[in-house]
Amino acid sequence: MYCIYVLCVAGGSQGLPITQKYGPCSGSGHSQPPNPQEIFGRDESKVSFINSKFNQYAPENLKDHTPNNKQFGEDGNFLVDVAFGTPPQKFTLILDTGSSITWTQCKACVNCLQDPSRYFDPSASSTYSSGSCIPAVEDNYTTTYGDKSTSEGNYGCDTLILEPSDVYPKFQFGCGRNNKGDFGSGVDGVLGLGQGQLSTVSQTASKFNKVFSYCLPEEDSIGSLLFGEKATSQSSLKFTSLVNGPGTSGSEESGYYFVKLLDISVGNKRLNIPSSVFASPRTIIDSGTVITRLPQRAYSALKAAFKKAMAKYPLSNGRRKENDMLDTCYNLTGTKDVLLPEIVLHFGRGADVRLNGTNIVWGSDASRLCLAFAGTSELTIIGNRQQLSLTVLYDIQGRRIGFGGNGCSK
Repeated sequence: MYCIYVLCVAGGSQGLPITQKYGPCSGSGHSQPPNPQEIFGRDESKVSFINSKFNQYAPENLKDHTPNNKQFGEDGNFLVDVAFGTPPQKFTLILDTGSSITWTQCKACVNCLQDPSRYFDPSASSTYSSGSCIPAVEDNYTTTYGDKSTSEGNYGCDTLILEPSDVYPKFQFGCGRNNKGDFGSGVDGVLGLGQGQLSTVSQTASKFNKVFSYCLPEEDSIGSLLFGEKATSQSSLKFTSLVNGPGTSGSEESGYYFVKLLDISVGNKRLNIPSSVFASPRTIIDSGTVITRLPQRAYSALKAAFKKAMAKYPLSNGRRKENDMLDTCYNLTGTKDVLLPEIVLHFGRGADVRLNGTNIVWGSDASRLCLAFAGTSELTIIGNRQQLSLTVLYDIQGRRIGFGGNGCSK
């Protein structure tokens, strides 16, 4: 569905606004979103990239292994506006919990992004200093993303302005001089919200205590990104523990956010999936992956229960196209008042996340509406489709993640 005039519904009264890159509320200048095959193709590349990172920690691969901390996966569906420097220079960045380096396109870039007229000008900021301001970090950086997009440049330090009341001095970010790949028109860089040393979360720890939350909006609404006390002031959240991922110990932090998924319910009936199914190689929450990936045994149980609950609706006979990973689809043309079963994700510590409507299905064409989950033999990944309109709070120091409903409503 393509809308010309859309009333964009804002999120909470506080926080950094989040928009979908291809939605009508985005100011990024996108007129034509990618088709489903392109989205699914990029999503598969992203998932393969994430799994390749953690496959290196499999027992047979640990010998003589040196992790490459310069590579991260990123999809780029959600955008935020931040500013750097004095006076502030404003840029639109991709929100990414799967990477740590924050960077923006800089003046005199050799290879520029699609909008070469927007770049950070170090000479125009009175508070800018070139090079790293974090000990033992080199002055230059190279970041490669899951779709082979890259950014290379030098680090700089300057004031980061998230909101007028959220200003952080001496923030280290990448000054992108050589940027290749399809980040999308109107996009100036990436806001890294992972757990690495250089992430926005780690660098602002003294001000925000390594706490942030977001609500990822549907295409015709606006979400919010909150830090510190603004994030923790939200109520009615259910928390699950952050756990160590493959290749980490109690004293180390994984770049991704790992949790324990224990079971799934469909229509108030638990599937009673053995917890061992999710135990290896574990579960991550990721803002860049679109479709949630479940272990094949869990997905098969979910699919069977969903089909049983949807038995009165006709299956779609449309032929699956290339890269289409969704295999449980319905033709609801002319059908009114479709009743979708509620799906509940049961995480550790009793954190039950209830999914309805757009959280569980994919498709704007009534002739093909699909269950928005897929099977995998590797990492379980909770994608952004299942996070839409939820409040997701990351408390890294408290080692927990919280979930709440209606995070994007006024």
